[in-house]
Amino acid sequence: MKTSLLTILILTLLSPWVMADGDAGFAGAYLRSGIGARPLGMGGAYTAIAEGPEATYYNPAGLGFDLKIGGSFSYKTLSLDRHLGHVSVSFPIRNEAAMAASWVNAGVSNLVGRGSSRQITGDIANNQNAFSLSFAKAVDSALSVGGTLRYLQEKLDQVDVFTVGVDLGFLFRYRQMLSAGFAVQNLGSNYRWDSSEYWSGGRAYDEKFPAVMKLGVAGHFLQGALIPVVDFEKSDKMGFRFRAGAEYWFVRKMTVQVEDEYEEGKFIDVQQNTRWAGLRLGLDRGSPTFGGTFVFHKKNFSAAIEYAYLVGRQGTEAGHIFTLRLGM
Repeated sequence: MKTSLLTILILTLLSPWVMADGDAGFAGAYLRSGIGARPLGMGGAYTAIAEGPEATYYNPAGLGFDLKIGGSFSYKTLSLDRHLGHVSVSFPIRNEAAMAASWVNAGVSNLVGRGSSRQITGDIANNQNAFSLSFAKAVDSALSVGGTLRYLQEKLDQVDVFTVGVDLGFLFRYRQMLSAGFAVQNLGSNYRWDSSEYWSGGRAYDEKFPAVMKLGVAGHFLQGALIPVVDFEKSDKMGFRFRAGAEYWFVRKMTVQVEDEYEEGKFIDVQQNTRWAGLRLGLDRGSPTFGGTFVFHKKNFSAAIEYAYLVGRQGTEAGHIFTLRLGM
């Protein structure tokens, strides 16, 4: 039986975009709630230090400075039966460039559908997916540029929509003491909803994704152990937003193998400072965040368990996010 107009309105206004409070009512709000425990532990201020697989989400240019194989897997539980998870991998390619692939999934379940006489017709689910492919290259030791092509899809009960979009990013480093990043997200993304075949009063309408611009600045002190960061964000549908955070890494001397710069295919052992644990805190649009990381190293392989605690904002419940990060 057809779901009633009341149910559709409730789903449209609440369930799809409540993933990120303050963004409700705008397409793709779940993408602006952030992924990864490390970035979220610093309030989401990650534009200037984006690295590894999660760079495809925050600033694809960061891949150009991190020419390693990496993987990241995270899951965030939210109130009202909502969830947000992601998986991403990054890898170097020829000519000192890198690529990454990412999948972000969000949704809400256990919503009760009702017919025209308000009788219960069963559960309604809302499921959203974003599949991304990123490319980046370091122009020189100070500047990297990158881009992301993203396919977005959503299913609201029996109605499906999809679109594509583009992100562009730049990352600048100055003498290992300062970094600055700039990213533009969601260029060209627009959902075309058509519910006319689903219920008699349905119609077609467009839902445009806000184009988001982000500028970030970070310092690198105590030989990279202390990293404070700030992010400024603006979209064509919302005002300025401010995010800030800092992390401190505990390091120890370890022997790792690196490729000899004078002889291709030859590896040599070198001693270097290696991160083994980190603590972080942040401020995300006025709400505090906290997090930590523990890293296990085995030769050139590393595995990290990361956690972030997000204090509830505007009456929402607190959030927890766990991430498993792999690298080699």
